Amino acid sequence: MFKVNGAQANRLIGRAAALLFEVSPHIFAALCVAAGTVLLTSGVTPAYEDRLDEVRAILPPILIELSHFGASISGFLLLLLSAGLWRRRRGAWLAALIVLLAAAVFSLLKGLDWEEAAQVLVLAAAMAPCRAAFNRRSRVFEALSPSWVMLVLTVVAGMLWLGFFAYRDVAYTDDLWWSLLIDREVSGFLRVGAVLALLAVVIAGRSLVSAPGARSHGPATEPDIQRALTVLQAGDGVMPDGWLAMLRDKALKFSPSGRTFLAYRVIGRRWITMGEPIGPQEEHLALLWAFAELADSYGGVAVFYAVEETALADLATMGLAVRKIGEEALVDVHAFTLQGKSRQNLRTAINRCEREGATFEMLPTGAAVTDMEQLKAVSDVWLTHHIGVEKGFSLGRFDPDYLTLTPVAVVRQEGRIVAFANLMPGGDRLAVDLMRFTPDAPPGVMDYLFIRAIEWARENGYRWLDLGRAPLAGLENRRLAPVFARVGALVFEEGGALYGFAGLRAWKAKFAPEWRPCFIAAPTSTPLALALLDVALLTSGGWRGMLGLNAKRASPAARPSEVPAVTED
Repeated sequence: MFKVNGAQANRLIGRAAALLFEVSPHIFAALCVAAGTVLLTSGVTPAYEDRLDEVRAILPPILIELSHFGASISGFLLLLLSAGLWRRRRGAWLAALIVLLAAAVFSLLKGLDWEEAAQVLVLAAAMAPCRAAFNRRSRVFEALSPSWVMLVLTVVAGMLWLGFFAYRDVAYTDDLWWSLLIDREVSGFLRVGAVLALLAVVIAGRSLVSAPGARSHGPATEPDIQRALTVLQAGDGVMPDGWLAMLRDKALKFSPSGRTFLAYRVIGRRWITMGEPIGPQEEHLALLWAFAELADSYGGVAVFYAVEETALADLATMGLAVRKIGEEALVDVHAFTLQGKSRQNLRTAINRCEREGATFEMLPTGAAVTDMEQLKAVSDVWLTHHIGVEKGFSLGRFDPDYLTLTPVAVVRQEGRIVAFANLMPGGDRLAVDLMRFTPDAPPGVMDYLFIRAIEWARENGYRWLDLGRAPLAGLENRRLAPVFARVGALVFEEGGALYGFAGLRAWKAKFAPEWRPCFIAAPTSTPLALALLDVALLTSGGWRGMLGLNAKRASPAARPSEVPAVTED
């Protein structure tokens, strides 16, 4: 026979208590919905005449009327607060306790409804010791989810139907709106029903039209930017994407030591990081957990975007769902060669550019400031002939302060800069970020710039030149593959008119890179397709930017680009 000793029993009891503690907010949310429904139902149905007579003998009519109204409003408030309880809001817990106590008083004053008062008092007594279970920060107004809006509307509609059914034999007159409850209880139902119906419609409308990204964290303060810059310049565990934090469009989360940070943005309930932690590897997992807990404390979920294979073990430890979102093109600078038939086009680009007087130069960190006016002129004309607006989040933008922090590769023709790209260092690699050129630059100018950048990286001790991501590349459209992967593969193959996914990968492929997968990770309850949509919105600056409504029309004189206008995402 299976026996349990005292220590095992204590562990089982402890685990059961911990589990109950974890789900208690959901239990209390459901009980508050039930209590609110009871209060609303009581408010629209006739009271016990004998109890009401006892109250009439003691209290003035106006107090009874107000108590009847207050009990119904308390029920409605419990429906709203239950959404906050479900999300573990500490303010919702306190407000629910106050409303429950008030509801008990109103229930007694409106007609000695002691059963109803006892129910809400028992619920309040059960909730009072569970303060620690509600560990998320509160908001002044929290928009209800569509499902919660439907719940509130359904309960209010049911209350109205029940009230009209209960008083179906009462003939309607205008005087009913002004009669006191002790004269005609139907009057109280009409007033309460009208107010609650109006409140339900207003709150539902506000919840459904509230902008999901209205509340955000960041951008980082200047002291945080300087702390992050110190981490980047130290070089320990630095990935190239970490330099995107210097764009000042993201919030930053640091480890306790300050040696590691995460850059992120908030859109709706999703807290989206740009890449993985930047800093010593031994601090990564703790920072990932701290970030997930921070997002959870606000009722959000952590989404880790554009992470590499090195982070998968930590993300799996956290129990997150992981999906491949594309591939990254890394050129081995020591293995790269211009020899062979497959490199003929690259050799042609070099010869043509040099015949037309093009020269390559690598501006070291900080040196770009002397050529900033020329760089800006190149950037402005490039924007005019391409996407028209700057991107953000996962892509760099033209910012003088940002460009002075990293090396900048430039191509000059007759002394004038006609193309440039800034290169973000990280470990043994350089990553291309911003790359722009003028319409009158020699054909193949970006091929020429990248080849010379590869040679420069090799001479300066780097192993890889990172050409950036090819979104949706490498996804498998197989019968047993996840729907996410199958849809992504279909978009990659057939979505040329929308973005040019395949063309972007083909352009990078001519440098013979090593393709490495990149991933997105989030809790299993988070729709990853919607998370990717949020990333696109952050990168493009909203719907108008993503749909190209902000883009300027290209000049008819512009030479078709041999480089895609956007290099990733």
